Amino acid sequence: MTDDRRAHWESCYAEAASTAPEALPFLSAHAHELPASGRALDLACGRGGNALFLARHGLQTAAWDYAESAIAGLARAATGLPLQAECRDVIAQPPAPESFDVIVVAHFLHRPLFPALAAALRPGGLLFYETWCGPYAGRGPQNPAFRLAPGELAAAFPALSLLQMQEDTDRAAGLWRR
Repeated sequence: MTDDRRAHWESCYAEAASTAPEALPFLSAHAHELPASGRALDLACGRGGNALFLARHGLQTAAWDYAESAIAGLARAATGLPLQAECRDVIAQPPAPESFDVIVVAHFLHRPLFPALAAALRPGGLLFYETWCGPYAGRGPQNPAFRLAPGELAAAFPALSLLQMQEDTDRAAGLWRR
């Protein structure tokens, strides 16, 4: 991670600290799929709306991001919840194999992590993944390296069973089970 990119995200999270983070609508819509207990990970969690959602559903939740301002705000918001927020470079330190029952990834794309994410699920585990796709149309990253091609997410996790897929002009979301 370059210092410029880190500074950019630190600034973004510091500016947004006054608003409460929310879970992705795709995750909320599929909350009935979540296990009653287990370990969850919000990878590249940002301000942690998904992590808070998972912890409020009774999951022992880890939330990882490299932006210290995001992790500090999330740690304050998580008081009393089964949530541990950690400043961590998820590319350099991906999750260990078979370590989580649920993994959520939102607004983050690093294709070389796809196999590690699939392997990090325990048998029966769920992966929720949502990010930007298609050509830039005014929202999300402009750099095409950080946007999926149409249809790319559906084929990203061949070792997992695809349960649900949504794709529109600039977003793609999927749910898989190991």
